[in-house]
Order: sequence, then C-alpha cells, then structure tokens
Amino acid sequence: MQYDNTQNDLNQNQFKLSQHVKIDMGYRYCILSCSKHRLSDMVETVESLSEKGWEIIPGLTSDDGLVFQSMLKNLKNPKSKKRSHK
Repeated sequence: MQYDNTQNDLNQNQFKLSQHVKIDMGYRYCILSCSKHRLSDMVETVESLSEKGWEIIPGLTSDDGLVFQSMLKNLKNPKSKKRSHK
C-alpha cells in the first residue's frame, strides 16, 4: 500500500511517507526500512514522525542492503509540531 502525501492518517498498517522509506505501522509501534543508499530519506522520515509524537527506539539494524529503525508512539506526552531552540 502506498502512502498518499495528501493524507494525514498515520495509522495504516503499511505505507510510504517517502518514496524510498517503507513503514510497517501499528497503533503504538512502527518499523521503518530503506535501502542503505537512501539513508537521507530515512532521516527525513524519522524527523517527520518525531514531530508527530513518535520516539526512536535505540538500535539501528541492517540486513541484506536494508536499514531498519523502530519507533514508538508517545501517547502520554506527544511532542508539539513546533520545536523550540534555546
């Protein structure tokens, strides 16, 4: 299933927020994957999800040319979309 950038619903089972990053998503947990040659796309996707209240779970994994990162939805204290710089 491919993600349509005009949609804001991030609770689908599988979609692409970026052309090169695949996300398998549940209600509170997701796994991102992309080619090791497209890490900048993964970084942008992680940043985008972080702004929506998702937190990185420590540990980055690689297998067969793909890089995997898992994230967890912070339901108690979601981050605001606007970051403050001190």
